[in-house]
Amino acid sequence: MPTFNALKENKKIHRGEVLEKAVQQSDLSKTIIAKRAGYTRSSLYIHCSKADLPFDILERYGKALGFDFTTIFPEMITYISFEEPEAQYKQALTFEQMVKQRDQWRNKYYDLLEKYNRLIEDKYNLNDE
Repeated sequence: MPTFNALKENKKIHRGEVLEKAVQQSDLSKTIIAKRAGYTRSSLYIHCSKADLPFDILERYGKALGFDFTTIFPEMITYISFEEPEAQYKQALTFEQMVKQRDQWRNKYYDLLEKYNRLIEDKYNLNDE
């Protein structure tokens, strides 16, 4: 497998080979890398075989690996969106609010459980008749 420097010297760089090299140099397992990037392990192997791997896929692996592929592919910068979508964070709940919310969900669960048990009883009562 060629080194990153050798890969950079080629004008037409095999993007899959670069990905494969980055994966090999990582301390993470291939399964974890693929999962972090949002793919399966078999997809990772397919991506490593593609010479013209799209930059958006390479970017996802870069985030999963903590590797900046723009050092090898400077043209990739135009394809990457550095802006993250605005997260809508709510203000933290107080302890009392959390207890109230917990109780609300617990009561809802109990109500649904009672309805379910009644349905089961009705079903068995119909079968007995």
